[in-house]
Amino acid sequence: MKMWNFFYYPYSRFFIIFAENIYNLLIYNRKMKFTSIIALLLLSANGAAAQNKVTKSYEVTVNNALKRDYKDMPVTIKINDFKADFRVRSAVVKLNGEEIPSQLDDFDGDGHNDELALVLDMKGKSSAKLDVTLCNLPSEKKYKSRVYGDMILNDKNKRIPTITTLSAPGTKITRPYYDAVFLHGPVFESELVGYRIYFDNRQSLDLYGKIKQRIELPTTRFHTTDAQLAEGYGADVLWAGKTVSLGSFRGWDADKKEPLYVDSVKTRQESLRAAGPVRTIIEVKDYDWFYDNHFLTMTQYYTLWAGHRDVKVEVHFEDKLTNETFCTGVQKLETDISGFLDGKKGIAGSWGTNQPEKGKKIFETVGLGIYVPTYYIKDSREDGGNYLFNIGNDGDNEIHYYITFCNQKEENGWKTNKEWFSHVKEWAQQKREEERNTTNYTINIK
Repeated sequence: MKMWNFFYYPYSRFFIIFAENIYNLLIYNRKMKFTSIIALLLLSANGAAAQNKVTKSYEVTVNNALKRDYKDMPVTIKINDFKADFRVRSAVVKLNGEEIPSQLDDFDGDGHNDELALVLDMKGKSSAKLDVTLCNLPSEKKYKSRVYGDMILNDKNKRIPTITTLSAPGTKITRPYYDAVFLHGPVFESELVGYRIYFDNRQSLDLYGKIKQRIELPTTRFHTTDAQLAEGYGADVLWAGKTVSLGSFRGWDADKKEPLYVDSVKTRQESLRAAGPVRTIIEVKDYDWFYDNHFLTMTQYYTLWAGHRDVKVEVHFEDKLTNETFCTGVQKLETDISGFLDGKKGIAGSWGTNQPEKGKKIFETVGLGIYVPTYYIKDSREDGGNYLFNIGNDGDNEIHYYITFCNQKEENGWKTNKEWFSHVKEWAQQKREEERNTTNYTINIK
């Protein structure tokens, strides 16, 4: 047992009971032999520790309502749906008697897990039965992670201080806070792709393209050396500049007809809410964003699953929206530019070549894609640097959409704009089907 775990709640309660029994035995049984006292204490301690562990088992049936076969289909189950009468700190999931990787996620940082997450390979119109055991005690069990995420503070002593949340005053001078975070913001990846989100008023996404499918960011830290490039590692593949990059969420200047950064906020906050083994989630929160002549408190979630390259972007507002108009989209690349924008279907794609790091003569060709459910779209347009959607959700407090990208250097990847645009349209169709036929589940107590 690690020493610091001794003071965790179950063990601290064990210690209190142990101490109480010592006192009682010494006071009321002074004539007992010392060895007898120790034996009784150990029995008492074991009983106290055993009483602290509570488990409950369930049978969960997961249904794929679509005709599509899925590899690494995301499955999320609300902890409240289990109706467990204890605080859930760990879980074990089995499929056909074999334990499979899963994770518990706490979205709001209140210390209570909100969802159980896992991925499944499923045939179209099929079901899978899972055996789920929940426990009130934490587990030190580790699964091989297929995703990665971190936030690290800059440190001149190179001690790599990892953090999970960073908040900063909402000054318009964001550079000091941007520089305070190693890599300028949280990073996250699957085996296929990597991302980072800048800790400033742009809140832009930057992209890490790969050649081989593997976890790389703990090794390259987004800035690949020449030696690592020679070994086949990926690299930063996008120069975003002042564009919307890939699906960055922005305000909208109706007079100038251009995207607006998230300026004039009381507090900015970015958090790593989950980091594997099957999904990673980054939270971006802006308190009291003064936008359209009133205040909005906004929380964005960026979720990337194992086996996936696409990210779901969810934007939640504290209050219901009225007639606000926001903006997102995909940028145009620097050279060999091609792209398309379909406002009626909520799809945009971009393809081209750019120079991600201006100090290096390395050029990357990438494909970008976005799908926005059409019920959010107010307008669509193209400007000098972007393919854009104007979006909103009057009377509600949530907006979501999906983003994806590829790097031309990927093994067995897309090599032309025609191939990529065809994929983006097929991918968007899949997302539309998922919107209409969400994965569902039923839970039975064993």
